[in-house]
Amino acid sequence: MEEEDEDSTDWQSGDWGPASLSGPSTQPQLPRNSGTSCKAGSRVIIHIDMDCFYAQVEMIRNPHLKTKPLGVQQKNIVVTCNYEARSLGVHKLMLVREAKDKCPQLVLVSGEDLTHYREMSYKATELLEEFSTRVERLGFDENFIDVTELVDKKLHKLQQNDSNLEVSVSGHVYNNQPVNLEDVTHLRLAAGSHIAADMRAALFARLSLTGCAGVASNKLFSKLVSGTFKPNQQTVLLPESSIHLMNSLGHVMKVPGNLVSRF
Repeated sequence: MEEEDEDSTDWQSGDWGPASLSGPSTQPQLPRNSGTSCKAGSRVIIHIDMDCFYAQVEMIRNPHLKTKPLGVQQKNIVVTCNYEARSLGVHKLMLVREAKDKCPQLVLVSGEDLTHYREMSYKATELLEEFSTRVERLGFDENFIDVTELVDKKLHKLQQNDSNLEVSVSGHVYNNQPVNLEDVTHLRLAAGSHIAADMRAALFARLSLTGCAGVASNKLFSKLVSGTFKPNQQTVLLPESSIHLMNSLGHVMKVPGNLVSRF
């Protein structure tokens, strides 16, 4: 099986065809006859990125490591580390010598054998495929999930049960942008945020994995917004905040693949 890196950015940039765990919430009201069926621009894509994935797998394998600063070593590099280590000045891709200077008590485990990471990665993807068949893997620690049809069903069910039922946003809204009560796209993304929360809850309950999620109208923005609040949180990007998000990028290389030229 082909080896993959935790932070691989070799992903398919094309679209898929036509189409609360933490943080604040806003509660728009679901309007009557809001026309929630899929249409151009109404897709809902979730990006899930596991927190310090290799380190998480090691802590699941050895629970005694959960309270210790932990780094995963490949050759002379700390390829990733847990948040305990990060709070003490260690960061991923740091030289082992520098990491030990920063944090003498750092526990290092070998990450040369990718077997355990690969196995856990596929378990996570298989779990997400129980929610939707439209799942695309990115490296070991990331997945895109097209939940457009799930959102259609969720909003249709809400309308059938109670046309005045409130729809909350689970997690954060990027840039604290208010949710427009009359905007169907906002409502669809709000519904998608609850699906993202359910996915993250299932990953933790069944695999003990935590991760961040981004909810947006396409793959690029879902990935870019997913890391806004870390660890183990999620963020919705409303379309009106897309330009703000792009302008906030510190470096053009944060945009995955070759998508920069497509804007």
